[in-house]
Amino acid sequence: MARNFKRFQEILKNRNFTTYITSYYVGGFANFVQMFAIWAQALRLSGQDPLALGMVTMMEILPGILISPWAGLLADRMSKRTLMIICYVLRAGTLFLMFLSTELWQLYLLAGLHSTFVAFGEPPHRAFLPLLVRPEQYVSMNSLIATMNNLWQIFRPAIGGWVVFTFGSQTAFLVGMGMYLLAPLLLLMVKAHDSAAHRTKEERARSSMWQEVREGVAYIRTEPILVYLFVFMMLFTLCMGTQGTLTMLFVGQHLVPEEQASGAVGLLFSALGIGGLVGAFLTTLLVKRLPLLLLLFTSLAFDGVMVVIFAMCDTMVVAITCFAFFGIIGSVNQIVQDTLIQTIVPENMRGRVYGAFGPITGPLSLLSVGAGTSLASVIGTRAVFMICGVMEIGAVGICRLLPTYKQVRESLAEKIPQSTFQT
Repeated sequence: MARNFKRFQEILKNRNFTTYITSYYVGGFANFVQMFAIWAQALRLSGQDPLALGMVTMMEILPGILISPWAGLLADRMSKRTLMIICYVLRAGTLFLMFLSTELWQLYLLAGLHSTFVAFGEPPHRAFLPLLVRPEQYVSMNSLIATMNNLWQIFRPAIGGWVVFTFGSQTAFLVGMGMYLLAPLLLLMVKAHDSAAHRTKEERARSSMWQEVREGVAYIRTEPILVYLFVFMMLFTLCMGTQGTLTMLFVGQHLVPEEQASGAVGLLFSALGIGGLVGAFLTTLLVKRLPLLLLLFTSLAFDGVMVVIFAMCDTMVVAITCFAFFGIIGSVNQIVQDTLIQTIVPENMRGRVYGAFGPITGPLSLLSVGAGTSLASVIGTRAVFMICGVMEIGAVGICRLLPTYKQVRESLAEKIPQSTFQT
């Protein structure tokens, strides 16, 4: 534990990293307020219709499928910082339009527009992070980010839910807009050596965008670890996609009165943050003792068990406990995935690799949300969560039985030996 804090302290002394991560959390809070506000607005305008929640969520997912590959490509061709600044400003504009919206169709359209700008900002963000630290600090950086994510998660949902519950969804949109405008001001102070930002026009002209797209696809296809990770993420997304969308509806139907659902969901997401703090520290110990694939499989199976328990619960105490475990599991998953990609993928390919997640997992997320919300209107949210939990447990068996499992395990042992995490 003391060694982890020492490593975290060393990273936090890096002013560029600290300033950047502050800007990221300011923008992240705006995004969270927007999420609560748009859910509340959709339920209010639709008369508590779960299909409206599903439609809003699908409109937020769809742009990622189409935009992420191009965002990843742009992140490899131009300044990642500039891309993120532009995206923050455009997100602020969409939240102002949400404030003015009075019809469901307007909300759907703006949800898609906001998601477009989020999709353009995500690959540059994930590709920018490794530029702020040394390669040997990747695991510590990912653990620190997971720790801060979940520490912030403890307060952010409760505050976001309180803002929406107290002032209404429209005021919440204005709060989010203000935070989105603050984030790029902080980002302007961050400096990092980004090779893509220093490419000359001649260098870009020699390699067309289509050529670089083909290079990225070819790289992913020839790296068995990445292919296997994408398969894992596809199954994970299929099982998990609809759960977040249905959480507020489930809470309002089975745990608290409908008018208290926003605040109750805020408490659940705060519990998610507390669990995530534990998971961030736990992962730094687990990676020294367990293979990375085993960590991914175990976390997904355990998550499935907890989803089943959550589906059967009738009290907030049990629900909060389940979400604390979800936080632990989420930290383990995210740290392992990011460490794998940052270690294996070269700098000039990271944007395209992160950008590939959108079109690969996006359609399955749409399918999950559409099927989940439709089923919820027929068999109820409790039954849908039960099905999702069982599917997660089954997904682990599918991954383990894939023909490439042995090859990937051996390749991982060669490229990222267990001794890498012993220092």
